[in-house]
Amino acid sequence: MPDRLQQLAELLSAEGFLSGQDIAKKAGISRSAVWKYIVRLRRYGYGIESRRGMGYRLAKTTDLPVPWELAKILKTSVVGKSQIIYRENIDSTQSLALRLAEKGGKIHGLVVIAEQQTSGRGRMKRKWLSPKGGVWLSVVLKPLVSLTMSTMLPFVAALAVCDAIRQSTKADATLKWPNDVMMAGKKVAGILLDMSAEADMINYVVIGIGINANVETSKLKVDRQNKPEITSIRQSIGRDVNRLHLTALVLEKLEMYYSVLEKYGSEPIIREWRARSDMLGKKVTVVQQDRTYSGVAANINEDGSLLLKTKDQEISIVSGDVIIN
Repeated sequence: MPDRLQQLAELLSAEGFLSGQDIAKKAGISRSAVWKYIVRLRRYGYGIESRRGMGYRLAKTTDLPVPWELAKILKTSVVGKSQIIYRENIDSTQSLALRLAEKGGKIHGLVVIAEQQTSGRGRMKRKWLSPKGGVWLSVVLKPLVSLTMSTMLPFVAALAVCDAIRQSTKADATLKWPNDVMMAGKKVAGILLDMSAEADMINYVVIGIGINANVETSKLKVDRQNKPEITSIRQSIGRDVNRLHLTALVLEKLEMYYSVLEKYGSEPIIREWRARSDMLGKKVTVVQQDRTYSGVAANINEDGSLLLKTKDQEISIVSGDVIIN
């Protein structure tokens, strides 16, 4: 199906109108099938003009991150090169990516993208609402870094998302420990990491990325106790962002920072993360399942833990929700 949709999108992008009969002949399908594919392409966001006696022409391409459009613009060597899977509806891109990773084969760089998730999840098995309009994707990698270095992968992904948002919107985006991407003090994106490892070897990791791109924030209302307020890129900048270009940038920057981690270790990743964070030096509260800490977010350690200065001591925090006071 994706190959056929790609074929029709390319045929319709030719200059001028193309009759249904000509499309059917060139694509090797029936006239009735042409109409079904036209309907599908329109649902995918393509603007297809039709005129009686003249046929169809492509008036506007899509901004959805469908595989064939991503392939045209994606500037990566690994990520998204082996396979990009796109679903209109799915339970979770992370779940499908994990199932495919378990099967093995050419999974390094595999990407799963969905227009909508029905059972998306965040950290600590929290529900992640994923209506239409966002960027919901998972990337499978087989890292060459050590198991101890794997704690850097969420930082790599957060950096990629932050930079992609900045570049595509020309607006400010910042980072909040451990893996939240923020705009105007509200959460706009999150990162999830699942990993399979044995001894000190990583079999694979699946990095889940959720970005509230052109989402109506009214559709994202959940219990926000101890969690940051949420926003979308649309709400922050007052207009839609091109999700196709945003997705390509995220994947390109993910590969770039991942390569930096492999070559140079955690130091440059932490340095870049600190430069994009506006929480360091501020008073914060860290909420964990069984306790709460208050103090100043002094630094991010080389292992990715948060250095918290309380009245009495310095504590390295490895997990928790941060509330900026």
